[in-house]
Amino acid sequence: MKTQTDISGGHWPQHLWPYTYHHGDTELLCFVDWEPADRSVGWGGGAWLIHAFAGGVDVIDLLKDHIVKDIEAEAACSLSSD
Repeated sequence: MKTQTDISGGHWPQHLWPYTYHHGDTELLCFVDWEPADRSVGWGGGAWLIHAFAGGVDVIDLLKDHIVKDIEAEAACSLSSD
């Protein structure tokens, strides 16, 4: 069952971009710092994972490096296409 989280409240980081990461049955509500691409200077853009919430608990310190890199890559791609 999918749940919808209202991230407009004050306890969610309003200065970061929200991104929902799915891997199998796992869903993480992630917040990334994101910079869009600027091709005029050769910058391809990027996203950096700041928080990853599972059930309201920030689990970023429990994630393996390759999962963090996957989340950042997927978030950057998703945000760039919006």
